[in-house]
Amino acid sequence: MPSLRLLPCIAAGLLVACAAHKTSRTPAPIAEAKPAAPTAATPPGKPHAEKRHPSAAAEKNTALPAREVGYYLDVLQGRLQQRLDSGVIIGRQHDSIVLDFSRRLSFMPDSAQLDDVDRDLLQPLMKILEEYRAALVSVRVSADDDAVAARKLAQQRAAVIARALAEAGVAAARVVIVVPTAAARDGGTHVEIALSAETRGD
Repeated sequence: MPSLRLLPCIAAGLLVACAAHKTSRTPAPIAEAKPAAPTAATPPGKPHAEKRHPSAAAEKNTALPAREVGYYLDVLQGRLQQRLDSGVIIGRQHDSIVLDFSRRLSFMPDSAQLDDVDRDLLQPLMKILEEYRAALVSVRVSADDDAVAARKLAQQRAAVIARALAEAGVAAARVVIVVPTAAARDGGTHVEIALSAETRGD
């Protein structure tokens, strides 16, 4: 039989053992899951922001530095001489190329319509203008005489040529129509298309 002195020690040992047993059976607390912070690579609310076609502004930015205009027109003139009908007179005036279609592009009397032959004549020019997008186009059609009706007809003829260019893909903003104030000296219809380069300030 154990001594009475040992009883307090035995009791203390039993209490420690019981406490250890209860501690081992108590489940550890479950840590609360925290939502993951959004990463910088995928900003919320813009899942497709990076999938873009080139902007309209970038596509329209075709203007040339002034220092490059001379070379640009030289190359464009050489291309025109290769592709256009030999009856089209190609010349240079200041900072523009002038194409004289008067001998090849003809309108019926009192008509502002282009026939299939005329459209075929303009087709190579249209293709080149699709490639040289910095080229600005001035359609000049002179009147047969100084009468108001003749000037109105010249305006309509120039508009028809401009419309044909637009239908071929030349932006309308690149094309202007000019009817000279004086009628052609020979009494015929003169048709010219002048090409210049759009420039920017750098």
